[in-house]
Amino acid sequence: MYYTGICPACEQGTLGLRICSSQLDLVILCDECDALWLSSDTSVSPVFPKQPDLPCPSCKGNLSEPPAHWAGLGEIYERGWLDCVKGMAD
Repeated sequence: MYYTGICPACEQGTLGLRICSSQLDLVILCDECDALWLSSDTSVSPVFPKQPDLPCPSCKGNLSEPPAHWAGLGEIYERGWLDCVKGMAD
């Protein structure tokens, strides 16, 4: 999982780059508290999608079940978010 940092909401989770099930949207999702950002600016307040499906606020696609997945480097590059990647976590 490529990540952008540590979650400012819970201060514990890793902020991963996630592709929703529609394969259209790239979001930042905390792997601990499910805080979500639609842009790379995590200084704004996050959205907390409804559990357990975690619908994408933009397209309503599912964020928790396949085909949703942690974004690969190519997907991040294609969407212009490469500059926000801080590293890769298991």
